[in-house]
Amino acid sequence: MRRLICLLPAAVAVLSVAAGAQQMDMQAVQRWSSAKTIFYAVEGIFADQASMTATMGGVGDVRDRVTMSFEWNLSESKLVKLLSLNNYPSEVKNLRDREPTCLAPTLKGTYEHATVLEVTNGLGGALDMKVERSYPAVDVAQSCTASRKSIPAQKKTEMQQMGVPSPILIAMGAPTSGNVSYTADKKSIIVKDRGWTWTFTPGLAAPK
Repeated sequence: MRRLICLLPAAVAVLSVAAGAQQMDMQAVQRWSSAKTIFYAVEGIFADQASMTATMGGVGDVRDRVTMSFEWNLSESKLVKLLSLNNYPSEVKNLRDREPTCLAPTLKGTYEHATVLEVTNGLGGALDMKVERSYPAVDVAQSCTASRKSIPAQKKTEMQQMGVPSPILIAMGAPTSGNVSYTADKKSIIVKDRGWTWTFTPGLAAPK
């Protein structure tokens, strides 16, 4: 399965800038445009409800985190080199059945929401991320409160696609639009989608 996390088509970005650009920094536009390659430090934080089994049995409030850095060819919208990739343990709270009056699920192991296994060039200037989700063995409600049934542990892997927003959006003073916003210091671009908040911090030098 290929799922889109955050893809920013060039045409949409240009229209957004044209509609509400302010405080355009032409020197910054020139610096980014003339760089052969640039660098990104990226942090993704997931904070949302998620199913505790692949069959949608029981849910919990999940928090997860992924960080990465990479070298990027801005003119070609192409990954040059992945510099770092770090996955962090998922946190699960407030386990419950989808029906509030039914028995909550009981986890027999560790749930891992998203482990990014690899990052490669995708279609249309996006990144392809191979992502693994690990479900532990779980006891879920059967007949609501009468009994439980055991669901075996399972792992699922899928390809997810993530667009890389251009730093020129910041330099041109592009306004906040839809799921795209900017940090107060205008150094990072924030993209929200399906429970994830991705913060992209571009630079002309590799992040330390």
